[in-house]
Amino acid sequence: MGSIFTPAIPSGRSLGRLKDLAQEVVKESSALEGRVAPTTAAALGETLRLLNSYHTSLIEGHRTTIPDIEKALNRQFSGSEDERYAQELGAAHVEAEREMMRKVLQGDATNVCTPKFLCDIHEAFYSRLPAHHRFTHDSGGFTSFAVHPGRFRDKDVSVDNGVSTIGPDPKDLAGRVEEFSRAYDPVCFHGDERLIAAAASHHRLTWLHPFRDGNGRVARLLSGLYLASIGINKGNLWSLSRGFSRQRRSYMFHLFAADSPAEGAKGFDQEELSDFCNYFLEVCLDQIRFMTDLLGLERIESRIDWYVETRSRDTENPLKPEAARLLRALFMRGELPRGEAPKVMNMSERSARRIVSQILKEGLAASNSHRARLRIGLPTHALPFYFPNLYDESVLGEGFQNIGSQAHD
Repeated sequence: MGSIFTPAIPSGRSLGRLKDLAQEVVKESSALEGRVAPTTAAALGETLRLLNSYHTSLIEGHRTTIPDIEKALNRQFSGSEDERYAQELGAAHVEAEREMMRKVLQGDATNVCTPKFLCDIHEAFYSRLPAHHRFTHDSGGFTSFAVHPGRFRDKDVSVDNGVSTIGPDPKDLAGRVEEFSRAYDPVCFHGDERLIAAAASHHRLTWLHPFRDGNGRVARLLSGLYLASIGINKGNLWSLSRGFSRQRRSYMFHLFAADSPAEGAKGFDQEELSDFCNYFLEVCLDQIRFMTDLLGLERIESRIDWYVETRSRDTENPLKPEAARLLRALFMRGELPRGEAPKVMNMSERSARRIVSQILKEGLAASNSHRARLRIGLPTHALPFYFPNLYDESVLGEGFQNIGSQAHD
């Protein structure tokens, strides 16, 4: 008996169109990674991990801010139960993505679609929430329906208050997930078809709805991990979740349009699957181009100058104008020997040490020890200056309202 996921990706004329689009994604994503120094890319990738978390939570209806996610990562929580829950979700997503991405990049997961790996993603997320928050959540708050981290559902689930169910019957679920794993194993595809498979797998996993809750989160995490496993966006320099969140209605429409096989059918509608894959790839391309434009090197340098110029007028904790030279050098080169700081800033060693000490304390630079090389830092307070179009007021919260409107490119 054939798999319900056969064919795994669209075929015929639509495949040719998708392959053309996939080639653009691969080419432009690779070019973006090549424009940024590896150490800078790593710092930016960690920053964007928080943005992934923010946007994936927003899709699910939970709003927080990046500073609040950072506080949660440091175990500092709001006194409001709803705000604390949103913080917990944000921090859990960041830590789960970091853990699972490490496994992929270290080669510990060649097939990210196996039942075990899917359960590992789910467990990595939910095990980081406190026990009393491992329950499904709706507009009325927490239900009595427990979410078991890393375990497939044993009941029907609904996303419309019980009007209809989604995904296969629980008794068939294990078999369907095995089919999914075989159908979307990256080794089954070659070249640009692997990217099309990543797109198709996002929809198919969402349809499977294998867990009691958290299925959308797991699907978006899987997509990022799938892309990294086939060599795309390994540095996390662009955010798929941001693209989905900014087009939430379109995202949901495309998911539901290709939602499930017709009753009695052997498989999914291939034209609707093609439409979803096309949408997925266009979101990828849109986000790559957005980040490529945002990282225009001549603009990044002027933004750093703008930040330092603003800070130099701070009456309480000013930053010397010479710091701009060092921060620009760190961003462009990624890192440099600490002993080069005086030369870069054209000042005495004693004066340079003061600036280095200050930017390290403020997170504008980082170092593994007091003698180790300096590398770029991207603290939240500098992000609206460095990347004014990436973070709007709602993402960063109070205290950043006026910065975006002053963007000077």
